[in-house]
Amino acid sequence: MASTLLSDTESGPEAMLGHRLAALRAVRGLTLRQLSELVDIPVSTLSKVQNHQATLTYGNLQKMARGLNICISELFDDGLQMPKAGRRTITRAGQGVMNEVDIYRVEVLGSELLNKGMYPGILDVPPAQPQDIAKLARHPGEEFIYVLAGGITLYTEDYKPVELNVGDSAYLDSSSGHRYVSKSEEVAQILVICSDNASETAEKSERYD
Repeated sequence: MASTLLSDTESGPEAMLGHRLAALRAVRGLTLRQLSELVDIPVSTLSKVQNHQATLTYGNLQKMARGLNICISELFDDGLQMPKAGRRTITRAGQGVMNEVDIYRVEVLGSELLNKGMYPGILDVPPAQPQDIAKLARHPGEEFIYVLAGGITLYTEDYKPVELNVGDSAYLDSSSGHRYVSKSEEVAQILVICSDNASETAEKSERYD
């Protein structure tokens, strides 16, 4: 049996596992489906665990720990614990966690820290396709973008499209539909920093598209 069902009122290690799973996905830039493929556990099971509707068997805890390259005990660290003051992390150039999200290639920065107040990443933004422009993303929180290379067109549901070039930046409400595409045939690159409210979204993929 892949998981054990819980009552709605149950708390403790099982609820902690759900919070920890969500936090681990967030810092590594993984959707539930990507995590499922990585650890060989069904998406439906992982979804129930994250929503505190199920826990994992010991066999699946081993799979999770192996897939994420962590100790099983780390799956039960309190994800709601306040971050320690004075902490820091350093990501060397080109050494962030790489991930494919929708049409973008993302380098997730500061991935080793949990419970962050912001989620930074560097996006490779490809040229626009008609189906890409029509697909606007929405998720909780706010985000700041800064163009590092090339140029992009920022599409939002409340404003006309605007072109941004190297050195230009934008700050936007992530709950309003938005989309980034390269304004030329070359791949552009932008820094994206999302607020911690973005971790409430069901899929991490939405945070960067």
